[in-house]
Amino acid sequence: MKVLKSILALATLCSFAAPFAGAQQTQPAKPTVQQAQPQQAGQQQQPQPAPTTTPLTPVPLKEAQTYTDKREYLLGPSDVIEVRVFNDAQFNGEFEVDPDGNIAIPFIDHPIRAQCRTVNALRKEVTTAIAKFIREPRVYMRIKEQNSHKPVLVYGAVRTFTKTDMRRPVRLLELISNSGGVTEQQSGTIQIMHTEPPQCPDIEPAEAAPVEMESDAAGLPFSIYKVDDLRQGKPESNPYLRPGDIVYVAEASPVYVVGNVASPANLYLREGTTLTRVIAQVGGARDAKEEKLRIYRKKPNQPQEVITVNYKAIKEGKEPDPVLQPYDIIEVPKNGAFSPGNIAKLLTGIAINGATSVGTSIPMRIIY
Repeated sequence: MKVLKSILALATLCSFAAPFAGAQQTQPAKPTVQQAQPQQAGQQQQPQPAPTTTPLTPVPLKEAQTYTDKREYLLGPSDVIEVRVFNDAQFNGEFEVDPDGNIAIPFIDHPIRAQCRTVNALRKEVTTAIAKFIREPRVYMRIKEQNSHKPVLVYGAVRTFTKTDMRRPVRLLELISNSGGVTEQQSGTIQIMHTEPPQCPDIEPAEAAPVEMESDAAGLPFSIYKVDDLRQGKPESNPYLRPGDIVYVAEASPVYVVGNVASPANLYLREGTTLTRVIAQVGGARDAKEEKLRIYRKKPNQPQEVITVNYKAIKEGKEPDPVLQPYDIIEVPKNGAFSPGNIAKLLTGIAINGATSVGTSIPMRIIY
């Protein structure tokens, strides 16, 4: 009898506890926030786990609020801006930036500065000015015509002559790449001629220091850079271009190698090209009289100069390696004389072969 009463009491207790247990299982677990406890004397502080995410820091605009770090388009004279104000058409219109760099909005007393500013920065000032006439104006603005940035011309020893309209800052290497790169006719230098003054000198990217700074016959300043330095990734040889710049990849002058060499040819003269390098490029001398190589050098308004060099002594380091000049003719003779008539025939054959190979890649054009 006592055992039966004990079983009934236990069953009653379980029936009351079951709903509370189910409620505890169905309730969602609440996040616990660990509060910092004051550190007691002599107690070492436990290291806290590193946060899983890092808060992002917004990138601030420049102080002048004229452009952002994204290098957005900077307005200039002759650009055309379209303005639309919702529910109030009296301010609408298309406005051209005047030569002073300002735009004039109807009913606004003074011109608003637009030059060297982005359209977003300009829209904020226009909105503030219109707010004097209507409450909480909603202004839409966009650039309809971009006329202030003149295109950049790239020509010379490049695969394709290009004219590029830059809508953002562009470096020299990117423009050369868009032209297909330099060709084997390049002499090793690139000339950048500046036809326009900097539009925004305080905002636009600073140019890298040029190797040289000169002026051409027209008085336009230009900078000279090295192709090899650009290939090696030297920052000072990869400047930002300005609108209106003219980039000329200088073309090399030819030199001719004839006589007893593996492959007589005309080569393009690089800066500092020497005799031994040129002969190596045509495969080297073959059964030649190396002690009496001749260089035929043409000078303006002067008779042709004939220079005899000891190629064997040059290879042995006993004599200096001469630096060649444009249009030099290097004769590598066999035992015996090499007549000027044979030189002329070889040069004519080289020219014909070169013209034939180039002519096959140029499309035929007919003039009626």
